[in-house]
Amino acid sequence: STRGRANALRLAMSGQLDQDGLSSKRLHEVMDLCLSCKACKSECPSNVDMAKMKSDVAQMYYDQHGTSLRDRLIRDSSLTASKLSGGMASVINFIQQTRLFRFVLEKLVGIDSRRVLPEYAKQPLYKWFEKKGNNDFKNKDKKVVLFADTYINFHEPHVGISALQLLNSCGYEVILANVGCCQRPKISHGFLRDAKSEGAKTIEKLKPFMDQGLTIVVCEPSCASALNDDLVDLIDDEELAFQLKNKVMMIDVFLNRELESGNIKSTFKSTAGDLLIHGHCHQKALYGTKAMKSVLGKTGQVNEIASGCCGMAGSFGYEKEHYELSQKIGENILIPSVKSMKEGTTLVANGFSCRHQIEHFTGVKPKHWVEVVRGHP
Repeated sequence: STRGRANALRLAMSGQLDQDGLSSKRLHEVMDLCLSCKACKSECPSNVDMAKMKSDVAQMYYDQHGTSLRDRLIRDSSLTASKLSGGMASVINFIQQTRLFRFVLEKLVGIDSRRVLPEYAKQPLYKWFEKKGNNDFKNKDKKVVLFADTYINFHEPHVGISALQLLNSCGYEVILANVGCCQRPKISHGFLRDAKSEGAKTIEKLKPFMDQGLTIVVCEPSCASALNDDLVDLIDDEELAFQLKNKVMMIDVFLNRELESGNIKSTFKSTAGDLLIHGHCHQKALYGTKAMKSVLGKTGQVNEIASGCCGMAGSFGYEKEHYELSQKIGENILIPSVKSMKEGTTLVANGFSCRHQIEHFTGVKPKHWVEVVRGHP
C-alpha cells in the first residue's frame, strides 16, 4: 500500500531501516510493489508522488547493488523496439510466441512464460509517414505536432495513423515528431541519470516546435506524463520545463480544448458504436478522462469502468514474481467488467500496457480512443 511504502521511507530517512538506508534491499523489495500509477499524487493532500520516490530509491539501489539483465532489458526497451521493428519484425514476432523462447526468457531474466511480449511493427510509423504523411493535407493556420512515442512508432503504428486521421478530420495539418523516447521505461524503472541525459536529447529536438508556439500532442498517457511531469523535474532549464508543462498534452485534452475555444467546427461520429472506457492510471491521476469523454460523448453512448490500475503497470505484470498479483489487481473490477460487456460495445483503453493486460486475461482487444472517432464537416 501507499501507506506501507511511505512508512518504509520514513524508517529509511530516520536511520531505522538498516545500514544501507535508502539503498537497502529491504526497502527495494517494498518499493518494488509500487505500480507507479501516480494515484497517490492526485489523492494525497500533500501531492506526494510515490512513483517518483520509487524511481529515486531504485537509482540508489542500482548504485549500491548493480543491475540485473532484466533491469537493463527494460531500460533499453525503446532502443530495442527501434531496432527490431521493420523488415525482421515478422520473424521476431513469431519467435517471441514460441514456448521455447518464453521458457528460456523466464529462466534467464524472469519474464513470466505465460506472457507474450508485444509485437513489433513491420513498418514503423515514421516510415509510413514519410511515404503517406498527411495525404497532401496542408493548413498553414492549423498545425499540431504528434509525438511519435515508442508504442505508436514501433509497436502499434495503426494507433498513430488513426491519430493523424482524426486530427486531419478536425482540420489540422500534422507534423510527426520522431525525436526519440520520452524515457518512460527508464524513469519508471529507476534509471534516472540515463533518463535525464537521453531525455535532454529528446527535449532538445522538441524545443523548435515549442518555440514556434505549436502544441505537441501525445497518444500514450505514460509518455505524456514522462514529458510534462517527470522530465520537468529532471532537467535543469526551468524555462524549458515550463514549455514542456504547457505545450505537451494528451491528444484528447487538446481536441476538447480546441472544441471549447471554437477552433474546431466539425461534428464527431463514432466508428464503433457504444463505447466503454478504461482510463489509464496516469491519465486519471494527472489529466482526467473528462476531455476524452466529452469528445466521445458527442458520438453516442459512452460509459466508463470504475476501475483502478489494470495490473500490468508497464513491465510489472510481465515479471514472474508479480504475475499473480497483476492478475488479482485486474480481476478486482476491470476484468469482470470487460467480460460482462454488452454485445456490440467497443472497449476503449488508451494505455499500451492496459490493452495488453485486458487482451491477455479476457481475449477482448481494446482500441485506443483515436481509433473510434472521426470529425466531419
